[in-house]
Amino acid sequence: MPHTRRKKPSSNQHKRLQVTDDSGWTHVTTTKHARRVPRQPNSKHGQIQQDEEALGPLEPAETPAKTSLADLQSQLGLYRERWEGSATWECAVRGLQRALPGCENKGVGEPEGDADADADDDSHSGVSVVCIGLGSPSGFLRGGWVDRRAVSMYQLAALGSIMNWIEKNTTPDTLKAFAQDPVFNKHDTELLNDLNITVVTHPSAFEKVTPRTFLFCPGAERRHLETLLARDPAFVFGGPLEDIDSDVVRGFVAKRESVQLARFEEMETAFWGMRVYYPPQTSSDG
Repeated sequence: MPHTRRKKPSSNQHKRLQVTDDSGWTHVTTTKHARRVPRQPNSKHGQIQQDEEALGPLEPAETPAKTSLADLQSQLGLYRERWEGSATWECAVRGLQRALPGCENKGVGEPEGDADADADDDSHSGVSVVCIGLGSPSGFLRGGWVDRRAVSMYQLAALGSIMNWIEKNTTPDTLKAFAQDPVFNKHDTELLNDLNITVVTHPSAFEKVTPRTFLFCPGAERRHLETLLARDPAFVFGGPLEDIDSDVVRGFVAKRESVQLARFEEMETAFWGMRVYYPPQTSSDG
C-alpha cells in the first residue's frame, strides 16, 4: 500500500527574525507578530549600527488610532516627572553646571570650513540646541515591528528639562532648538513644536551645529556622529562616545571632559552609558 506523503510546511512559514533597534531592544518576529527581548546593556554601538543599516531606509512612524496631541502632552508630563525625580537627571545637572561657564564664550574651537556661514544666524545668539536621532515618541517603527516610544518619550523629557535649565541659567535670549529624524510623523512634529523645538529635514539640523551648540544625540549612529562632531559642538548629551571606533570621535572626546550619567532605574536602556560632554574649564583653546 503506497504511503500518503504529507506536505511539509514551508521553511519560511514560521521563519523568525531578530531585529535590534537603536534603543538596545532585540525584537524576535515572524511576518505577523513581534515581541521584544532586552539585549544586554554592554552590547556595542557598532552592532546596533549594523543592525539598523541592514533594515534599510527609515519611514515615518505609524501612530496608533485616536492618538492626539493632548494625549502625548499628558504622557510626556508623566515621563518628565519620573525623569526629573531620578539620580540620572541629577548627574545631568552636574554636567550642565560644569558646562555653563563656557556658555557665553565663543566656543572651544573654530568650526571646520564655513560652518558658521552655513548655520542659521539665529543659532548664534547664545547657545542653540540640536537634537538628532530622537526617534518617534508617538508611533511604531519598521512597519510596526519596533516599539521604542517609551525610550523616545524619556529622551524627549530629558531634552525638555535640559532646555528649561539652559534658559534659566543663561542670557534671557530665546533658546533656539531644532530636531531632525526621518521617523518623525505629524504627531511628533506637533509635540516638538509645542516644546518650542523646530522640526527640520535632512541635512538642515547638521548645518546648524556650531561651536556654540548643545548637541543632544542619544540615538545617533556613528556615521552621523562623525559628521556632527567634526563641526565641534560645545556640549554633547549622548554616547558613550568612548566606545566608538572613529578617529573623529576620539579626537572630539580628547578635547572634552564629561559627567557619567547614573543608571536610569525606570528604563535602563533609555540612557545606558551616556554622558554630558563639555569643554575643559581649566584651559581655553586659542
